[in-house]
Amino acid sequence: MSVSFCRNSTKGGLSLLGNQMLSTTILTPSSSESGFPSDLLTSKKSVTTTEHTQGLYQDLVMPVTNFHFEDKGLMVLAGGVFDVPIRKDIVHRVVRWQLAKRQPGTHSTKTISEVSGTGRKPYPQKGTGRARHGTLRGPQFRGGATMHGPKPRSHATKLNKKVRRLGLKSALSARAAEGKLLVFDDLEVPTHKTKNIVHWVNQTEGSKKLLLVDGGPINDKLKLATQNLHYVNALPSIGLNVYSILLHDTLVMSRNAVERIIQRMHTPINR
Repeated sequence: MSVSFCRNSTKGGLSLLGNQMLSTTILTPSSSESGFPSDLLTSKKSVTTTEHTQGLYQDLVMPVTNFHFEDKGLMVLAGGVFDVPIRKDIVHRVVRWQLAKRQPGTHSTKTISEVSGTGRKPYPQKGTGRARHGTLRGPQFRGGATMHGPKPRSHATKLNKKVRRLGLKSALSARAAEGKLLVFDDLEVPTHKTKNIVHWVNQTEGSKKLLLVDGGPINDKLKLATQNLHYVNALPSIGLNVYSILLHDTLVMSRNAVERIIQRMHTPINR
């Protein structure tokens, strides 16, 4: 079987590129997968690496670990989600759509009917030598109305679901191609102490800002351990989005989160 390997950012991590499209197989040293060489699951010897061409929809085999850097086997990531061609234009459109959608749009100015004040004519029309005015609430007076000013509205724009989905796939593929995608067996932490997360971040090479993604709701211990760290954020898989991925240089996903994201990407779009 002809395979190619790409180096992962974790210590000793290898990625195998196969030809399956929708697989999320979990491989462990005790696994009896006939199509996967058993020596690669148990041997610690070095393997000659070759350059991988990104964007060929090839499956990726990622090492699975945890916060204690323990070996938890391997997991196959679907190439249709984690190895798609990176479309920067699509990512840009999705980010613009996200930022516009979250803009509150609560800006408001007062029209001439909303400004407080009398409607009385300030002085006679003729005879004073001054300019003609019928109210002191006009836009030319201090404290008067604002003409054509902003009113509360939604800034959200329309973006097709398939474009949004492609943007998320591109962001995930970019992190995988950079070696900045880590797969954890789970995101369970022994205590709620922040120092444990700080120690783990210090041991992780080349990570300045991390995004932790779990399959379900974030457990209380992890939430307490990360809430005081501005460079570590946690999200459930349902909340994973393009903008959050781009804000963090390292993406850490639990095994359950990977499965849910792949299921979400392969669910037919309701029209």
